[in-house]
Formats: sequence, structure tokens, C-alpha cells
Amino acid sequence: MKLKALLLVLLALGVSFAGLSVSNFTVSKSTFNQDDPGAITVTVTNPTGAERVSSVTMEISSPHEIALTGTPSLADISSGGTTIVTVPFKVRSDAKPGIYLVSLTFRGFTEVETLAKTSINTVSIPVVVVDKPELSVGLGSQLLTGTDNVTFTISNNGGIARNMRVRLPGDISLYGTSQVYVGDVTSSASFSALLDSRAASEGPNDLLVTLAFDDDLGFPHEENKSIRVTVREEKLDLVFSQLTDVTTKKEGPLTLSIRNGGTEQLSDVRLRFNNGTIRLKDQEELRFGTIGPGQNASATAVVYTALPPGVNLVGAELTWIDKEVQKEEDRSVPITVTSDADVGVYLEARPLPLTMGQDHTISVLVSNLGSYRIENVDVTLSSPALRSVDISDRQYIGGLANDDFSTVQLQMRVNATSEGSYPVRVTVDYRDQSGEWKRKTIDQSISVYSPPAQEGSVIPIVVGVLALALLVWWFKFRKK
Repeated sequence: MKLKALLLVLLALGVSFAGLSVSNFTVSKSTFNQDDPGAITVTVTNPTGAERVSSVTMEISSPHEIALTGTPSLADISSGGTTIVTVPFKVRSDAKPGIYLVSLTFRGFTEVETLAKTSINTVSIPVVVVDKPELSVGLGSQLLTGTDNVTFTISNNGGIARNMRVRLPGDISLYGTSQVYVGDVTSSASFSALLDSRAASEGPNDLLVTLAFDDDLGFPHEENKSIRVTVREEKLDLVFSQLTDVTTKKEGPLTLSIRNGGTEQLSDVRLRFNNGTIRLKDQEELRFGTIGPGQNASATAVVYTALPPGVNLVGAELTWIDKEVQKEEDRSVPITVTSDADVGVYLEARPLPLTMGQDHTISVLVSNLGSYRIENVDVTLSSPALRSVDISDRQYIGGLANDDFSTVQLQMRVNATSEGSYPVRVTVDYRDQSGEWKRKTIDQSISVYSPPAQEGSVIPIVVGVLALALLVWWFKFRKK
């Protein structure tokens, strides 16, 4: 802005005279280094209505730092006509930074009533010489894995670069800010910045770097640099293990373990489930703390889920700190959900009571009390007081829908040798909706009785009575 204002002032001074006027001028570059060639281009105009200007000449006055390399010649300029003049030059090698004015004086003659009148116009054109910075940019690492803390090094082999600002306009951007202020750069400067490469494609990429700075005279400059980098999607070597059961539609503790199979220590590791698939009670995330290479860490929370029984891949957001950089990654965590499967067991024996040495039919009714179907239902009955009359003391039921029931009969003989109370155990094995095998054991007691006493035969009694009567008759009546 400073240079543009100066050019406008000088141009206004150049066109303030009558006759020949300078309508425009340009300099081939805005700034020059030592030994740089350049050119000044001037448009000289004879305003409409004025007389023809003849014998047009140009005088050049330049400081020592600006060496002229050619002198152009001019021709007459008719009324309303223009001519373009180019003045080549070169900046000397010993030129110091500064603004140098090259003065151009144009002279010509016009005839007014047979009298020759001289037309003169002088314009001063600034040539800006700077010790321009020669900048290059390097990275501490050319491998980017998402969000990375990277060290930039800016090297300067030229003049000072003041108020340096760094921007990244491409797919690889600065994380959390639009630019980094570096300050003045004389020979070199280093700074750390957090880069976000998640929007870039995996593989080789060009990191675009824009350097905005002011030169030693205060004029602004902007340079674009390109650095070849490799973007690789970060994949942590983590293994998730579920240490506790989670039952569908029931609150309960979930304990997860994470094993770090990588080579870097992960700090402040946290896991948050997405979309409310698993809701944590009284907290928002599982916190595992710091996990070193080859180490395990676990976290527990009370959870509720309506996920179906079986293995579910649950979407989650994993966050951690790696070398003081906050990172995050989407993960699918395998969570095994068990059903609320449960069974009820009821026993009935026929005939009653259970009698030593007798055979009885034991009926076992199994009902499905859960919300989902169960499969491969198998019933076993055992007791020290009973022995199976059948080949096996096991009976197979098969599948049971929720709220359904089925009954099996086992033929048992009471082999107890004394009356009393004896334990009996009923074991029900089944497979729930998740495919997990479950077992429910019911312990009860049974009472065993002796068989009832048998009534005596009447024949011995009758025989005894008859014998007694015969003896009485023999000894009493026969003798008489």
C-alpha cells in the first residue's frame, strides 16, 4: 500500500504541466535485488486540442545505484497522440535497500502563431531495491497420520523477512488456527504446529505452505512453497477384550480391557460409544488412563443396551494423547450381549409317596422365563435316593419359545434303604439367542417312606382255634 500511494503522488506531479503529459508508467517489478535487470515503461501523451509536439527529447537522471542500459529515441507527437517509451536499467551490485527515483524529463516544441513554444514535463519514477529474503521450508517429519505435531524450519539466505506468517491453504491444514505468527526471520526460525491431514488422500501429497512477510522496507510479500509428504491413516494396534457379561435390556457392569500392541505409549485413553447403542450410567465415557507398549488397561461402567443377543460391532470414538498431541479415531468395538434367558423348573412324582423299592415316574416341567427363544434344552435329574430305570437319567426337550414350557418324564426307582429326606438335583442346560451355553441347577429335597406293613393270614388263626377246641374236647369230654 505504501508503494502504490507513492506512485500515485509521483504520477500526479508528472501530469500537472500543460503540453506533454505522462498518462501512465510502470516498473517491470515491484522490488529489485542487487544485479537485477529491469525496465521503466512510460506513456507520453499530447492532449487533444493541443498543437503538434515536435523534436521530442528525453533526459534521464538516475542515482548511482540504478545503471541505465539503453537510451530510447522519441518521435513527434500529434494532437491526441501518444508514444510509449521504455527505459532499461540494472540495479548495481552495491546498491543498498531503498527507494531510488529515476527522473525522466520530456521536452518538445509547438508552433503558436509562427512562434516556437517549449513544452517540458518531468516525472520521477521510484525503483524499489530490497535485500529480498530467500526462503525455504522444511518439516521435521514427512509422514502424517491424521493429527500430528510437526516442527517447521524456515531458512533464509537473503534479507530479513519481517512479521512472518505461515498459512496452509490445501487439504492438509493447521489444526485449530488459520495461521501461525513466526515473527522476524533473519537466518532461520523453527516452530511447532499441529497439522490435520484427515481430509487428504492416503499416500503422497503436496503440503502447500504460504509465507506472508514484509521486506526490510516494509513492503508486503507472499510466497508459496510445496513440501512432499506422505499421508497414512493411523491404525492403532489395539485389542479389545470384554471381561464381564452384558445382558440385553438390563443394567449391569461392563468391563472392557484394551491391550496396546504398538510401540508408542498412549496417554489419557478414552472410549465413547456412538448413537446411544450402549448408554453409560452416571458417566459419558470409559477412561483407561495411560497404556504403555505391550500393556493392558481396563475400565468399568454400569451400562444399559437394547442390542440383540450375540456379538455386536458397536461404533465408538477413541481418543488419546500421543506425544502431547490430542488424537482421535473411530473404532468398532465387539460387544457380546447375552439374552435375559432364564428357566423355571417344577417337579412332580407319581405315585406318591416315594416308597423304598418302588418305581415312580418323575415329571420335570421346564418353562422359558426369558424374552427370547432358547435352544437345545436338556434336563438331567440325579439323587442318591433314586436310580434311573431308563437307559439315561437325561431327557432332551429341544427349543422353547419365550413363555413356552415342556415336560419330560423319567422312570426312577427308589433305591434308598431307609426312610428320610434326600437331596435331588435338576440340571437344565440350554443355549440362548447369542449362542452361549447356559446352565441352571435346582436343588430340592424328597421324602422317602417304607412300604406299609402287610396284614396276617386268617388260616393259621383258624387252625389254632380248631386245635385248641379239639384238645379241650379230648381231655374233657372224651374222658367222661
